[in-house]
Amino acid sequence: MAADTQVSETLKRFAGKVTTASVKERREILSELGKCVAGKDLPEGAVKGLCKLFCLTLHRYRDAASRRALQAAIQQLAEAQPEATAKNLLHSLQSSGIGSKAGVPSKSSGSAALLALSWTCLLVRIVFPSRAKRQGDIWNKLVEVQCLLLLEVLGGSHKHAVDGAVKKLTKLWKENPGLVEQYLSAILSLEPNQNYAAMLGLLVQFCTSHKDMDVVNRHRSALLDFYMKNILMSKVKPQKYLLDNCAPLLRYMSHSEFKDLILPTIQKSLLRSPENVLETISSLLASVTLDLSHYALDIVKGLAGQLKSNSPRLMDEAVLALQNLVRQCSDSSAMEALARHLFAILGGSEGKLTIVAQKMSVLSGIGSVSHHVVAGPSSQVLSGTVAELFIPFLQQEVHEGTLVHATSVLALWCNRFTTEVPKKLTEWFKKAFSLKTSTSAVRHAYLQCMLVCFRGDTLLQALDLLPLLIQTVEKAAFQSTQVPVVTEGVAAALLLSKLSMADSQAEAKLSSFWQLILDEKKQVFTSDKFLLMASEDALCTVLHLTERLFLDHPHRLTGNKVQQYHRALVAVLLSRTWHVRKQAQQTVRKLLSALGGFKLAYGLLEELKTVLSSHKVLPLEALVTDAGEVTEAGKVYVPPRVLQEALCIISGVPGLEGDVTNTEQLAQEMLIISHHPSLVAVQSGLWPALLARMKIDPEAFITRHLDQIIPRITTQSPLNQSSMNAMGSLSILSPDRVLPQLISTITASVQNPALCQVTREEFAIMQTPAGELYDKSIIQSAQQDSIKKANMKRENKAYSFKEQIIELELKEEIKKKKGIKEEVQLTSKQKEMLQAQLDKEAQIRRRLQELDNELEAALGLLDTILAKNPSGLTQYIPVLVDSFLPLLKSPLAAPRIKNPFLSLAACVMTPRLKALGTLVSHVTLRLLKPECALDKSWCQEELSVAVKRAVTLLHSHTITSRTGKGEPGSICFLLSQTPRPCLRQPSP
Repeated sequence: MAADTQVSETLKRFAGKVTTASVKERREILSELGKCVAGKDLPEGAVKGLCKLFCLTLHRYRDAASRRALQAAIQQLAEAQPEATAKNLLHSLQSSGIGSKAGVPSKSSGSAALLALSWTCLLVRIVFPSRAKRQGDIWNKLVEVQCLLLLEVLGGSHKHAVDGAVKKLTKLWKENPGLVEQYLSAILSLEPNQNYAAMLGLLVQFCTSHKDMDVVNRHRSALLDFYMKNILMSKVKPQKYLLDNCAPLLRYMSHSEFKDLILPTIQKSLLRSPENVLETISSLLASVTLDLSHYALDIVKGLAGQLKSNSPRLMDEAVLALQNLVRQCSDSSAMEALARHLFAILGGSEGKLTIVAQKMSVLSGIGSVSHHVVAGPSSQVLSGTVAELFIPFLQQEVHEGTLVHATSVLALWCNRFTTEVPKKLTEWFKKAFSLKTSTSAVRHAYLQCMLVCFRGDTLLQALDLLPLLIQTVEKAAFQSTQVPVVTEGVAAALLLSKLSMADSQAEAKLSSFWQLILDEKKQVFTSDKFLLMASEDALCTVLHLTERLFLDHPHRLTGNKVQQYHRALVAVLLSRTWHVRKQAQQTVRKLLSALGGFKLAYGLLEELKTVLSSHKVLPLEALVTDAGEVTEAGKVYVPPRVLQEALCIISGVPGLEGDVTNTEQLAQEMLIISHHPSLVAVQSGLWPALLARMKIDPEAFITRHLDQIIPRITTQSPLNQSSMNAMGSLSILSPDRVLPQLISTITASVQNPALCQVTREEFAIMQTPAGELYDKSIIQSAQQDSIKKANMKRENKAYSFKEQIIELELKEEIKKKKGIKEEVQLTSKQKEMLQAQLDKEAQIRRRLQELDNELEAALGLLDTILAKNPSGLTQYIPVLVDSFLPLLKSPLAAPRIKNPFLSLAACVMTPRLKALGTLVSHVTLRLLKPECALDKSWCQEELSVAVKRAVTLLHSHTITSRTGKGEPGSICFLLSQTPRPCLRQPSP
């Protein structure tokens, strides 16, 4: 009785705490539950309740410890009452909605399904350990639930979860020989449902990898029948993840099965519900291992109708299905028949195509056929035949977009040429350029097609087009402001640069061509406007042209001629489009690995510096509108991450280990540029990371080259933020070497005697705008002379002299109220005196501004170091304080010195005593009475009271009390630097 009470109490406690957030409590209650149920014969109602509670944890238990403890409890319950546990746990899993047939899988549900799947695998091992026990309703229910759970995991699209599920099931099947066949038999005996297809596919895949083909052969017909009825003939469109995972079911299909069973079903399904079956057919065609050449035309007749569909989705699916079909075809005659059939449809054999989208879809279908696997000379013949079929269509088509698309599809077939370009096609290229329908975009498409046609063994056939190509480049040079025309010229120039290497006769005719594309003044293909407005294809063509120039014609890129192509490479490297940027990165790596890689790297760095000189990090609001559209600024903005990628690519010169001198020179060049604010925003430690990639030890490198690095940074005028960031980074990487020189440079600037000699009057002159007089005594003297009323000529006998004076004063008062300023008439002598005073004040202003700029640069370096707070900085604070104190009496220096002086306390104070350091710093400033405004909030307290409070706090923290407590470290250090006025009571 006591035992029953204990079990009841444990179960109640488990029900109350099963969903607790505390992992410790979970483990404790699950451990208690395991001990409670072990060896006990619980009522089925209790087991049912426990199983429901277990299912509540599927979405809550995310940590491994909780899940292991829970699985241990389930294992003990299953060992104690196997049948009841299996029955109720499976029922609870189905009721919980995990693996539901109607639900839509997600990442979260997939993770929960994986946990539930591990429980079911546990049930297989404990409840159904032998072949004899694996039968009956509970076994079938277990297999069904596992099928649904697996589908949920696959639908969640979480790679780790999918791999985990496959691993668990594979391990289970390995441990139990014959279990795979029992799974197959159980699934095939269930009521047919397409949700079981993924498990069937995994079972067949397991048999294939373990060479257990007898099992597959025994169930092959049943599996194929299942696929046909539940996948291919499904009234509901199967999900893509389901189609991908049931592909192994089609791997062992024979020709007779495909011809007699699959082909008729495909044809019927395409007629009945193409929107449901088209993706399935595409997956089927990609999954079979048969040569489908004999069935290609029959299948295409059904698919071609969807190329003319009104649904863009069906058009795209039909194009993909065609591509998957021809990848299983190796017969050239079948491919030619298929292409001719599609061209006939394009010509109107099944009704005139009046909608542009339908034409383009059929053309895309023809392009899909180019992915065939016909090999050898037959492929060349087939490609030539199909290429000639394009010419009649191109002759009669007038729509620009359709012509461009047709030419890009033609290029897919031209890419298969290996030995010869058809003569008809070459003649058509000549003729097409003179047609009225050939706009700039169409001509560019033809040029891209030529680039694909004429390469390798077929390159010399382009000699017939030499005059046309030269004419195109010349036209681009004359109309260099027209981006479409220049885009044509780039493509023509690329083909000409290849021809010049292949044929000496062609090279002799290209002297004018080389002058045009290398002219550093015209910059036909590398102007900023063109590189900014060029399309993605045009940028890629510029990239290929630059590559050919650097690799094949480096002798032509001399002097300033090479700079424009450095700029072009950087522009493509900084493209906003990833695939363009990726090509550029590959090309730059290739060029850097060639001879002269370091020279190229220096050139690219210079161009990157130019870009960074005007680059600023912009907030998201400036790049994208509230409606989600890219702003004008956003279209030309280069994200900092792209700049960082470019710098990393440029620094990756191969063979760095063999050339230490050039490597270290490159590292020095990258020091300042890698500390640009835009790059620091992405990666603050970029320069050390680059050095690590170059296999350079930062500290050793700084030690060797510090004498060159420090002057290189500190002599810059004005000192920019990149240089300051670089100095901060150097002080962190090698403080022992950098800080002495840096502090020496700062103190040398701060201790300039001229700073202390600045008077208040001179400072006021500096603050007066240039061209404006500070000392206005000359003008005031002239004004007084102009209003002298003595010896005034009497203007009217009717007025007395006194009345005349009153009238003049009244007029002046009215002018003042109206703001009318009457220009003072100066004598020539006064003008000379005025100009002399202006020159004098300008000279003072210039001298003080030079002093101010020098001081600002030095303190900017100091601010950077204080922000970094490198180790060993505290020992230099006495020197800094000594150099700061005299400057507090300078009207020019005091406003700039104030903040660095206040910042020194943070370098020595612990975080707990930060407020005390701030107090001492402000009180010290008040005692020193600097020539600058102080923070009003720190001046509200009476100075004598503030000093007393500061000294009392310093005493309490620095003098060891009887209890032995005290913090003399940082406070004593700061106290030693506090001026003596702070330690004596101020006079009242």
